[in-house]
Amino acid sequence: MEEKPTCGKRQWILRIIATAAVVAWMTVIFLMSADDGDQSSKKSEAIVDLVIDAAVGVKLMTREQVTPKLRDTIGFYVRKSAHATEYAILGALLMLALAAWGLPRLAARAALALPIAAAYAASDEYHQLSVAGRSGEWRDIFVDIAGAAIGIAITLLCMRSYQRKVRKQQ
Repeated sequence: MEEKPTCGKRQWILRIIATAAVVAWMTVIFLMSADDGDQSSKKSEAIVDLVIDAAVGVKLMTREQVTPKLRDTIGFYVRKSAHATEYAILGALLMLALAAWGLPRLAARAALALPIAAAYAASDEYHQLSVAGRSGEWRDIFVDIAGAAIGIAITLLCMRSYQRKVRKQQ
């Protein structure tokens, strides 16, 4: 009978750290989604103010050109960018965790990471249905999935590049 290779202490530490990073980031996403509508709007508005200040600072526009409609448009893109970014990070962390757990093929990691991120995005939007002043939106699920796909793709490219570099050194 053939013996299975054992997993060393270092590998178990990597697995624990990678898994903890995924769980910690999922917790961050959950906590941000638990903000009520007013708290969430205040955070978004603070970012909108930064964007407008930066645009005025580099003379892309003047303060007089900032209309309520423009603020709303910038706010929309700030919120969607936040969704995409938080899920890009989740996608990358999932890829790293799946690698730590020994899933050998990069494509298999990506094929597993994306549905995990998608399921979490759907559960997150469902969670927001129970938060005052918030709503669950299909559009946000799709933005989250797109963000996760971007994070997964970037991580996949980095892993592939690393594997090629290691092969050349051998």
